Amino acid sequence: MDQFSSRTSKDVNVKNDINKFPEEEDDLGDSIEDGVNGKQGLDSQIGLEGLNMLTARDVFKMKFDSEENAHAFYNAYAKVMGFSIRKDRKKVRRENVVVSRKWVCSRQGVRAKKYLEHVDRLRAPRAETRVGCKAIFRVRYDVKMGEYIVTHFVSEHNHPLVAPHCVPFLWSHRSVTNADKAQTKALRNVGISTGQIMDLMTIQSGGFDKVGFVRKDLHNSVQADRKVELKDGDAEGILGYLSAKALDDPLFFYKYDVDHENCLDKLFWADSRSRLDYAAFGDVLVFDTTYRTNAYKKPFVMLCGVSNHYMSIIFGCALLPNETTETYMWVLETLMEAMDGKKPISVVTDGDKAMRQAIITVIPSAKHRLCTWHLQRNAVSNVHKPKFHEDFKRLKSLECDRDEFDKAWAVLVKQYNIESNSWVVEAYRNRHKWAESYLRGHFFAGMSSSQRCEGMHAYFNRFLKVRLKLYEFVWHYDRAIARMRVNEAAAEGVTENSFPVLTTQLKKLEKNAAELYTRKIFLKFRAEMELEAKFYVKQQLEEEDHYVYKLEQYATENKWRVEFNPFDGSIKCPCMKLESFGIPCCHIIAVMKFQQLVSIPTSCVVQRWTRSARSSSPQPGLAKIPNLLTQTTRYGILSSAFNLLSYYASHTDKDFMEAREVGFQMMCEMKNRWEMRNEDKGEEKNSATKLFGIRDPKVVKTKGNPGGSSSASKIPTARKCGNCRSIGHTKRTCKKVKAKEREGCEEHFSAFTNPEFFPHQDEDGR
Repeated sequence: MDQFSSRTSKDVNVKNDINKFPEEEDDLGDSIEDGVNGKQGLDSQIGLEGLNMLTARDVFKMKFDSEENAHAFYNAYAKVMGFSIRKDRKKVRRENVVVSRKWVCSRQGVRAKKYLEHVDRLRAPRAETRVGCKAIFRVRYDVKMGEYIVTHFVSEHNHPLVAPHCVPFLWSHRSVTNADKAQTKALRNVGISTGQIMDLMTIQSGGFDKVGFVRKDLHNSVQADRKVELKDGDAEGILGYLSAKALDDPLFFYKYDVDHENCLDKLFWADSRSRLDYAAFGDVLVFDTTYRTNAYKKPFVMLCGVSNHYMSIIFGCALLPNETTETYMWVLETLMEAMDGKKPISVVTDGDKAMRQAIITVIPSAKHRLCTWHLQRNAVSNVHKPKFHEDFKRLKSLECDRDEFDKAWAVLVKQYNIESNSWVVEAYRNRHKWAESYLRGHFFAGMSSSQRCEGMHAYFNRFLKVRLKLYEFVWHYDRAIARMRVNEAAAEGVTENSFPVLTTQLKKLEKNAAELYTRKIFLKFRAEMELEAKFYVKQQLEEEDHYVYKLEQYATENKWRVEFNPFDGSIKCPCMKLESFGIPCCHIIAVMKFQQLVSIPTSCVVQRWTRSARSSSPQPGLAKIPNLLTQTTRYGILSSAFNLLSYYASHTDKDFMEAREVGFQMMCEMKNRWEMRNEDKGEEKNSATKLFGIRDPKVVKTKGNPGGSSSASKIPTARKCGNCRSIGHTKRTCKKVKAKEREGCEEHFSAFTNPEFFPHQDEDGR
């Protein structure tokens, strides 16, 4: 029989005088009772401060609809008084109905001796919190009334109560609610850190003491949710996410590979928009590798291009275990598989040898160009000659014949006496991959470096953090690419819904270009039209089937020879800007003006720069939100709606009270429905099995990561103890530290475990 079972209200030892508020005790008890039973907010009428006015008689008159309401009352009472509670014993009937429940002060009982007398303790013992406090609160289910009644209540404590500013740190008053978790998830999905979320919730609640938890609680809640999401493993999580996207997007493509231990090794994916973009703009491919974007340090490869709006687009991306030729070959072969075998005509890379060899093997017909920015940086690192870098930069972009370039290179090398420099020799051997004299006339869509890809890396690094798991990585990648596509949709809207002001004297030709090209490409064409004013036709020659125009530039000796075929409208210029970039140069425009053409000849129009570049393919809409995230989306929509409601209702007391009452009633109804749905689901979630059976990838070490292969040859230094500085153990396992702890603990234990201080002890030793 419980030691409190025969105790009556007369035996309750309380500090408060039960006759202190005789005229108010009935109203006060009824108000509290209504609040905890859900008829109104617990603090709606009397406020939490009213709980400290309760007497033992008030408490014994209270009745509760459920055990949860009884717990809510006692916890609220404890918060006002300045102590923490915990659940103790309960009795349950066969129908899983709780017939009695007891709560105690969190400082009830004492810690068992066996937990205090550990000899081989690895960590310092936790601070003592149990002091044998006798404060309790107990309820019993009355079958006739169908409610819980109070049978025991002891309000006296044998320890000082906590000051109000310290109450938020007590355990029973710290809990992250489902609403807080939903808001946290929505904010984290857009990249807001846990610390910033905590600051926001503190402001929303009106102070730190009103939030209901501390920053560590929120952090632990986030980590717990991450573990639930990835309970089957990170590899299973990302593959499940991609497979769900494939069900929602028929054109979505993904492919993965595993290593000999069945760990996720390589992963490639591309959605429908990327594949359609490649179909229209896959003639030029830029790809580079970035690092430190995920928890496994896997190199992240983005395959980029440029759209008709002269904006960066993504054709696909991959997470790789290393940067070998075989790995890059797998990426390119998978890209070709995803794009139905279409190969690019030009590729721009940073000059990585493994990447270069993979391109030669998989797409040998593509023109490979080395990034000019990386090349210039390597020149600075390998040739330590003043002013060489400036001369090298000028020679690199020199538009001349190949023989002229070779002669100029020989003069440059001899001038600086660097004929034997290994980097110089290697650079000249690969001149056909970087010298403008060798590359002009080949289409690169205006890209001479991988800086477009580097810019993409800088953009994505704002979304992709070092500690992201793969499942989180792919979600944040989708968020980043969705914003990119919104920006491109905005550019599309500018092109379609506005018309530029014509500023040149060639109005008809300028208008034709504005109607033909997208806005950014039109502006580039108009810049060429403005340069055309410097040129004039010096001589016109008629040959077999075409005309030859000799152009000269005003006040200079520069001359150009432009050929025009009147039968097919083709125009050829030795500067080859049309062939390299895809728009007519100023020299061609000068001939068009001389011929009085009012529209750009079809032969001078590259389809990929026009407004109708995507017309041959169905245009996908903006990125849709995956079905897996609709709950978060609904939460965001409701939050926005109720924020507006809160604004309008906060201006008067009447509107405020009415809105709060209606909101509380709706909250109770929605909570009941949510609990019923969760009961129906049962253990359905726990019965899920792994779909792929793939293990999580290993943390890799590559050249772009700190602690990569370059440090593999370093001899590791022996770790020393932080206490005695000896080798072979650490401070946690140091015998000298343990000896000191034992000496201190023996004195403490002998005093603390004295029966005179704690004559009573729980059965479980607490």
